[in-house]
Amino acid sequence: MREELLKKLKEVSEEEQKILDGENKINKRLYSAFAKDFIINRHRLLQENEQVALRRHTRFTDFPMHGHNYVEITYICSGTFTHVIKHREVTMRAGDVLLLNRHAQHSVRKTGADDVAVNILLSSEVFHSFASFIPTASPISSFISENIRSNGEAEYMLFSSEGVLPLENLFENLCYAMVGSDIVSEEAVKMTVALILRHFAEMPDCIITSPRHRSDAELLRARIEGYMTTEFRTATLSDLAKKLNLSVPYLSKRVRDLFGTTFSALLQEERFKEAIRLLEETDLSIGDIILAVGYENTSFFHNQFKERYHCSPFRWRRQYHENN
Repeated sequence: MREELLKKLKEVSEEEQKILDGENKINKRLYSAFAKDFIINRHRLLQENEQVALRRHTRFTDFPMHGHNYVEITYICSGTFTHVIKHREVTMRAGDVLLLNRHAQHSVRKTGADDVAVNILLSSEVFHSFASFIPTASPISSFISENIRSNGEAEYMLFSSEGVLPLENLFENLCYAMVGSDIVSEEAVKMTVALILRHFAEMPDCIITSPRHRSDAELLRARIEGYMTTEFRTATLSDLAKKLNLSVPYLSKRVRDLFGTTFSALLQEERFKEAIRLLEETDLSIGDIILAVGYENTSFFHNQFKERYHCSPFRWRRQYHENN
């Protein structure tokens, strides 16, 4: 990495300066509304409607055990980083890349001034969109499938980009996008990350640690869950069957076998989960939320909401803000 770029990356941030001045620990409130269950919320770190972000890892103190509601890719620019994942220490050096799914939790040992890492934050929706770009035989494809599952296993993949010039250039471009004066679009960052994952998929020698492979049933379940997550506003059983190249009756049966419920029930669950998120995290009107999650019949939505949560959407929002 060019020395002038690395020098820029090593500059002490406002958060790091407070640590050096005596705070000595991470301020969890910067990352999550709930300090007890330390799950970092991407909405604390990303701008409104932003789905991809670049952020330098905070140094000079231990980063305690935490999870994310997004996918995180960590690239080591210089020095060393020691992560603890599933009670296992994983030491990374310059050029190493760590891919963590949204189910994984980890901590990071205290780092120094010369230990520099860049975190790439990806919403699950964006990460899942890369699936069509990745060869299905690659472990990365299996990794994406596991991330899609709502009850998926915590997994990580470790790569090395050292000496692979195309990868080194792509990561350097991302680092420049973070600290350079030129404005780089979110779309350009997404395309760069997609290219990085494609390179890793086509270069098995770069993989240091990979997840286990999924069975056909697990992969089908993951694809159904991924479709629900990204297409819930307009999702239909026939549309999904077409995407999976399956007949509607067969897919309907497989949904029952895999989930123990119907396609319609799964879809409704996903829509109401999104409605709750919008009630808690946005100022959208109730009417706009109903349309945003794919309903046109407002009476049906209100009746179903009260049946599920035993209160109105307005009351849910008010109680959430009163408690937070």
